[in-house]
Amino acid sequence: MGKIIAIAVPKGGVGKTTSAINLAIAFTLLGKKSLLIDLDPAGSCASGLGYCNNEISCDIFNVLQFNVSFQRAVFKTNINGLDFIPIRHLNYIDELRLGKISSNEILFRNILRPEAFSYDYVILDCPPYLTGTTNLALIAADSVLIPAMPGKFSIDAVKKIIEHISTVHKIYNPQLKIEGILLTMYEFNTNVSFASKKEMFKTYPQHILNTSIPKNATVGEASINNKPLLTFEPNAKAAKAYIRLAAELIERKDLFSFAVNL
Repeated sequence: MGKIIAIAVPKGGVGKTTSAINLAIAFTLLGKKSLLIDLDPAGSCASGLGYCNNEISCDIFNVLQFNVSFQRAVFKTNINGLDFIPIRHLNYIDELRLGKISSNEILFRNILRPEAFSYDYVILDCPPYLTGTTNLALIAADSVLIPAMPGKFSIDAVKKIIEHISTVHKIYNPQLKIEGILLTMYEFNTNVSFASKKEMFKTYPQHILNTSIPKNATVGEASINNKPLLTFEPNAKAAKAYIRLAAELIERKDLFSFAVNL
């Protein structure tokens, strides 16, 4: 079965969706088949991949309501090896319905895990809060990737998600692990970035990934043009960092599999 990675943190503006999109693409560039699922009612993954809302005929909300099959909701993107299940912008009533659906904690896990056998990696982009579809994602996932930009508020958000992961691990998903803390919008040789990284290393030394995503104006340019960074400007520093991130996660998975086989 493919590895299911939830990208989650209870804070907006830290590069969560950007990381979800570009990590999923980076895996395909390294020869891995991947599936990106948008679980954030804001629906930003679709625009980040260049899709308009009126191009989406069905989405993960329809799947969770059993209106359509999982396979029918899968979009075959123009990026070789990348499939995508969007979520449309939900109105108030539909967000309430999604909240009620999310009270069935194992629903999404039971739908997703049989389908994950078709992929090497499944990336779940979660909303910037702990309830609702974030909880569904953590219950279904194998691991959690936590994006964190420099700054106190981001450090506080990391603490909250790690505490929540511990709760989910104890009650619902004993296999759930922390994939790692990904430092995003990182500015080398600045006091804020250095102090933030030092604080996180002090608190979570085993979870800080080797790869950091540098602050890069090209990320914003790609977003304005409704294109993923890795297709908009593959030579950008941040784009190359996402390739390194994917390679690091593949190596970690391979090392873990090797250890299990031993």
